[in-house]
Amino acid sequence: MKKTPNYKNQVRIYGAGGHSHVIKEVMRINGYEILDTFDDKPEQVHHASKNVAIGARENILNFPHEGAPVIIAVGKNSERAEISEFLNCNYEKAIHQSAIISPTSKIGEGTVVFAGAIIQPNTVIGKHVIINTGASVDHDNIIGDFAHISPKAALCGHVEVGEGSHVGVGCVVIPKVKIGKWCTIGAGTIVLKDVPDYATVVGNPGKIIKIKKHD
Repeated sequence: MKKTPNYKNQVRIYGAGGHSHVIKEVMRINGYEILDTFDDKPEQVHHASKNVAIGARENILNFPHEGAPVIIAVGKNSERAEISEFLNCNYEKAIHQSAIISPTSKIGEGTVVFAGAIIQPNTVIGKHVIINTGASVDHDNIIGDFAHISPKAALCGHVEVGEGSHVGVGCVVIPKVKIGKWCTIGAGTIVLKDVPDYATVVGNPGKIIKIKKHD
């Protein structure tokens, strides 16, 4: 009988920019070995990245989909979503030891939670989400796949953030507000009311300045 490889405490990283180095540090603190690093443009990676292999975008048939679990270490939400579509891998989470996470919250595969972040009870966080440094996600929030909650952003209770939306640095979202999918909430914005899909919101109070075109 063929033995199934044991990849306990081993991980592969897809992406070799600055964001990937934060994830690698989290995983090393947590006792993981970084087996491989991949990038679709290995000649343009972060100056500190070493031994980067070509990613799957131009090498889909030969890419080693099987193996240790992967974290997609790409900061741009739409690119994380696209990469997850063509990879056929298992995924790992990256959760910094200093993050405070309620045991009643749920965190999807591939999601990363950085230093000092807080996730309160009954919150549901989707797949491949970034909860960045010092972000506060209060009780009963719903965060969609591929979203990014930036450093020091504060989401009050019963907030919803749709798929792929980016909540900028230092934003405040008051209770029971719903942010649609693929929205951009500018840095420091105070969100006082619901935001429709594909909208860009800035200011205090937050105002819609653009609705992005979409397919």
